[in-house]
Amino acid sequence: MRKMTTITIFIQEISYLVDHGASYTVDEINQHIEKRDLVDWLEKELPFGSELSLDFSLFKEEHRRYLHDEYDSILGGYQGQERRKWGIENNGLNLLISWGTEIIRDIHGRDNMDEWIEK
Repeated sequence: MRKMTTITIFIQEISYLVDHGASYTVDEINQHIEKRDLVDWLEKELPFGSELSLDFSLFKEEHRRYLHDEYDSILGGYQGQERRKWGIENNGLNLLISWGTEIIRDIHGRDNMDEWIEK
């Protein structure tokens, strides 16, 4: 699975949770990013088949590692600035969506740098 596919599936699953009223604090999300168990923790919290559930069945170990690496990189640079930089202070799931958008921007920027320079 491509990096873009991995992050967009993750964002879609998190968006579903937000739409259905799920909420975790920013601190709680940050703790799981730091522990590098974010995907596994969410999967245990909201197992597939339950009323409010996630489906990360397509995510192999390398996809989970990729997500952890990317989110940890953003956390390392911006922890404590969530409200100032993204305006998010109440629901850490929204932060995952915003940071996921940043990851997509990074993928797009690296993959298409030559295109942008030529235009």
